[in-house]
Amino acid sequence: MAASVLFACGLNGTKLPTLVHVSEESNVDGSFLISSILCQRLRISNVGTLLVCLQHGYQHYTKAGMRLGYDCNVFVGKTLSVLDPLTDIARDFPVSNWLISGDTNIADVLLQEIKKQIMGTNFSVRTHNTIIIDNLAILYNLGASKEDVQMFFNDLMHLTKQMDNLSLITKMSNSDIFCVEDSNISKCSLVHVNVLNLKSGLFHEVDGKLLIKRCQDENDDNCDWNVTTKEVLYKVNERNIKIYNPGEIGIKA
Repeated sequence: MAASVLFACGLNGTKLPTLVHVSEESNVDGSFLISSILCQRLRISNVGTLLVCLQHGYQHYTKAGMRLGYDCNVFVGKTLSVLDPLTDIARDFPVSNWLISGDTNIADVLLQEIKKQIMGTNFSVRTHNTIIIDNLAILYNLGASKEDVQMFFNDLMHLTKQMDNLSLITKMSNSDIFCVEDSNISKCSLVHVNVLNLKSGLFHEVDGKLLIKRCQDENDDNCDWNVTTKEVLYKVNERNIKIYNPGEIGIKA
């Protein structure tokens, strides 16, 4: 269902690269990448996943998973843990624990919750763990400043260096608007997937393109000089994602 897009991005292994960032341009939807990665993680035995739902409530990921052939609910409490601030805020507003005033912002609260989950028993016994955050830009809407979000990412990046069995997957929407912030994060990532519009317009056969940059040496903190770049076209269907090389299909308006 989602194997082709993960293979194209180089994200089909049992152990993912330490830092993966997805940049989502305005007016495109990169949620299929998050759903595909989540699907692949859940199907590998003894691999833990922490899903941080910021763009959608947890039920969205459940429905998206059903279309790709998996049921998130089967894994919750086992290899899947979920943080769902949006649902909690809607249910408990205005006294939700996520809505902290004063010197503490939601990014700080979320960071502590993530650390608490990762340090828990369920994750310590796994061969590999993955944190998936969808998406960072929503933190701005919830009161965090750009500096807060950058510090939030930096703290999580340091956590991946302390734990050799941990990967971090982040996504930022409107990356062309938050271009400086998105660039700062993407430069730290070993794999950067840019979800872009087609410059020539909208077509029935193709939804957009993926520009994939991958560092060849995971131990290199500055791998700008050692990066491979790949570009593919994608089409999201009801139950699968198709990948095409540029020029592989004839596109009709």
